[in-house]
Amino acid sequence: MSKTSESSERRKGFQFDIAKPHDMLPKSHWLREYYFKGAEREWNNEFTPFTTGTEWDLIWNELNYYIVPEVHMYIGNKGKGVFETSFRAIARPIELPDSFWKLSIPERRIIFFEHAILNYIPQEIISENDLIAGGRFNTQLSNCLNKKETKQFWKKTLKARQAHFKFHKSGFGNTGATGGHIIPDYETILNKGFKFLYKQAKERYERLSDKDKNGAKGGELRAMIRATEIPKKLAQKYAEECRQLKKNATPDRAEELEQMAKNLEKVPWEPAETFWQGLQAIWLTHMLIMTEESYPGAGTSFGRTDQHLWRLYKKDVMEEKNITKNFAKEILGSFWFHCNTAYDAMVRVGKQGITSGFGQLMTLSGCGPNGEDLTNELTYTILEVIDEWSPILEPKPNIRLHRNSPDKLLDILVDMVSRSQGAPFLINFDERSIAGMVREGISKEDAWDYACVGCLENTMQGNDRSGTVNCNPNLAKSIELTLWNGKNMPGNVVNGWTKDGERFGPKTGKPEKFETWEEFFNAWKQQIAFIIKYLVEVNNMTEEIRGTYLPTPYLSTFVRGCIEKGLDVRNGGPELRFITVEGVGYATTVDSLLAIKKLVYEDKKYTISEIKNALLEDFQGKDNTILQTVLKNKAPKYGNDTDMADELAREVMETWAEETWKYKSPTDFQYRPGMLSWNYWAGADAMLTPATPNGRNAGTYLSNAICPSDGVDKKGPTAVTNSVGKALGGKTEDGEYINYLPNGASHTITFNPSIIRDPEHKEKFKSYLRGYIENGGTCLQINMLDVDMLRDAQKHPENYENLLVRVTGYNAYFTAIGKELQNEIIARESHRM
Repeated sequence: MSKTSESSERRKGFQFDIAKPHDMLPKSHWLREYYFKGAEREWNNEFTPFTTGTEWDLIWNELNYYIVPEVHMYIGNKGKGVFETSFRAIARPIELPDSFWKLSIPERRIIFFEHAILNYIPQEIISENDLIAGGRFNTQLSNCLNKKETKQFWKKTLKARQAHFKFHKSGFGNTGATGGHIIPDYETILNKGFKFLYKQAKERYERLSDKDKNGAKGGELRAMIRATEIPKKLAQKYAEECRQLKKNATPDRAEELEQMAKNLEKVPWEPAETFWQGLQAIWLTHMLIMTEESYPGAGTSFGRTDQHLWRLYKKDVMEEKNITKNFAKEILGSFWFHCNTAYDAMVRVGKQGITSGFGQLMTLSGCGPNGEDLTNELTYTILEVIDEWSPILEPKPNIRLHRNSPDKLLDILVDMVSRSQGAPFLINFDERSIAGMVREGISKEDAWDYACVGCLENTMQGNDRSGTVNCNPNLAKSIELTLWNGKNMPGNVVNGWTKDGERFGPKTGKPEKFETWEEFFNAWKQQIAFIIKYLVEVNNMTEEIRGTYLPTPYLSTFVRGCIEKGLDVRNGGPELRFITVEGVGYATTVDSLLAIKKLVYEDKKYTISEIKNALLEDFQGKDNTILQTVLKNKAPKYGNDTDMADELAREVMETWAEETWKYKSPTDFQYRPGMLSWNYWAGADAMLTPATPNGRNAGTYLSNAICPSDGVDKKGPTAVTNSVGKALGGKTEDGEYINYLPNGASHTITFNPSIIRDPEHKEKFKSYLRGYIENGGTCLQINMLDVDMLRDAQKHPENYENLLVRVTGYNAYFTAIGKELQNEIIARESHRM
C-alpha cells in the first residue's frame, strides 16, 4: 500500500488517523504482523525459569525492581512473593556437575547459564522470513548461592528492602541497583570477536599469582574465560538448526539458511566480514546479556550502530554489491523483530506488558572528534527501516544532532515526525551533551564518541556502566522538609511506614522565623543535601549485595576494564564507573521556591504560615483557593525564558547536582547527576507528595524531568528551549557550553500537528531544531498530537490500539498506560510556531 493511500485510509469508527507502518518489504512485513499476534503466536519468548533444585534456591532478583514501586506489593518475605513463588513452581531443574558447589559464585553462575542456554533452551529459527538467529532469551536463572550464602543474602536483602521501602513510602523517591543500562563493547566483538577476548582473559589469568588464582580474581577470570566460549557454542547449535531446516526448504530459502549457517560458524567468535554477519554477531551477543541478567533488555543498548557497521554496509551494498539495499533492510527487519520479542516476557498480559520499559537504544549520526558530521548512507537506511516499521517500540533510535548536521538529515527527521504521533526517535544534541561528559572527567578527545542507553542517558561505549536508573530522588520532598524544619508535613502519613511529623532531615530552623530569602534558601540547600546523602546510603545497600552475590561474568568479558582488573562489571570492573542520580520533580521544586521568594520575601503578600496552612488543607476553602490561584498565576515560573526565574532554576540545578559528586558506592562507582524521571512524576512519587507552594494539589503529578510544570510555559517552544539551556548552565562568556548533568536531561515537548502542515512550516521546524542545538538542552522528545484525538482514544480505545505517544524518554501505547498518565499527556501545553 502506498504512503498516500495508507495515510488517507480511515477505518469505520475512526475520528482521527493514526500512524501506520508503510512500504514494508515482504519478510519485514510478515515478521511485524507475526509479532503483533502476541499471545496468539505459536512461538513466543516468555520467561523460562531454571533452578538448581535446592530447597533454598532463589530465582527472581527483587533488587532489580525496587525502582518499580508498582511491583512492591508482589515482593514477599524470604522468597514468598508472587513472582518468586510463581517462577519456583514452574522452574526446570538443571543437572549440575559434581564439583558445582565447590566453585566460586561467578563460576557457578556461568556454568548454570551455559547449561541453560545450550542444553535446555531450544535453538529455533522463527520462520522462513527470519534472517537472524537467536530466539528464546527471556529467562529467570537461579542465583546459584549455597545454603550459607543464601542465608547471608537474605539477611542483607531484608534489611535493604526495609530501608528502600521506607525511603519510597516516605516520599523521597525510589532507588535500587538495577540490571541493563549499558553499552557493551560491540565494536570489539565486530572487529575482533570473542576469540580475542578469550585469549585476553586467559593471558590475564596466567599473570595472576598463585594466591590470586585461588582467590576472588581467579574465580572471576576462570568464569570469564568460560563465558567467552559460550557464544561460539551457541552459534554452532544455531548453524546446525539452519542446516537441518535447509533439507526441506525451497531453493531460495535453502540458500539463505546455508548463508545463515556460515555466518554463525564465523561470528561472534571471529571478526565479522559482512554486514549480515555484523548484525548477527551483535544480536547473538546482545541477547545473551539479557539471558544472563534475567532482565529483558532494559537499557541494554547498541551504541553507534551506523558507525560500527558502516564499513561492512559500504563494502557489501555500495562497493562490491554482494547484497542489495533492500536485502540489507530485510536483515535489519529481522533484527527489529528480535529486539521487540523482549516484550514477550509479559506477552500474556497484552499491551500492559508492552509499555516500552526495556529501552534497547540505538544511537545514529552525530559528530566526529573535530565536530565533523558522521552521518552516512547506513544512517539513512536505518532511518528508512525505523519509519517503515513505526509504530514499534524497539530498538529505540536516538539521533545525534550538532552544528554541522546536514540539511538532508533534518529534512528526513522532520518528515518522519510529521507522519507520527509520538516521534519514533529521540534527538540528542552533541555540543551540550559532550560538555556534560567532559564535566564528569572524560577527555574531549574521547567524549565525542558518547552514545545513549535506555531512554536518553549519555554514557561512553564499551567501558562504562553508569547505573542510569538506579537512583530517582523526589526533589520536591526538599520543599516539605524545609517548610517543616526537617520533618514530614503533619498528616502526610503512610500507615506502617511513616509517622505524623516524623523527622528525617536536619534541623534548619522554623521558616516562620526566617527574615530573608537567603535564610530560607540556605535551609533548602541543607535539606536537598540531606536527601542526596540519604539516597546514597540506601542505594549502597543494594549495590553491595549485587556486587557480592550476583556477578555477571559473561557481560564482564566485553566491558573494557573488567578482564584486566579481574573484577565483575557489577563490582568495580569497568574503566568508567558511575551511578546516576535522576532528579524527579525539578520544575515543581523550582516553581515552589520562586513562589516563596516572590510572594513571601519580595512582595510580602503572604507569610510562610499562610502558605503552610494552605498546604496542610490542600488549598481547600475560599481563602486557600484564592491563594492557590495567586501561586499559580502571579508567581514567576520556570520555562518562559525569564532571567530571574531561570537563574534560580540554574542555581537549584547546580546545587543538587554538585551534591551527587560527593559520594561513591562500596563497589567503587562514582555518583553523578542526571534527569530522566521515567513515569514517577505522574505515578508513585506524585501520589506520595503533599501540596506544594507552586499551587499543585496533593497527589497530583509533579513536573516531568527538566520540563516546565504542565501548562505554565506560555511563551512558546523557543522560550522553553532557552530556559532548559540556562537551567543546565547556559554558556560561558567565551560561548562554551556548560552542562551540570553528564547523564543528560529528558525534555519532552508537544506540538500541534498543524505546525508542519506544509513546506514553509517544516522549514520553521528545522530552524527550531537548529536553535535547540545552540540554546537548548541535551535531549528532546517530540509529541505531535491533537488533544482531541487523545480524548477520543480515551473514549474509544479499541480504535487506537497502536497509538504511540512520547511519555518522557520513551514511547508507550496510549491506550495501555494508566488514566493518570494519559491525563498528564493531555494536560501538556500543545505548542504552535
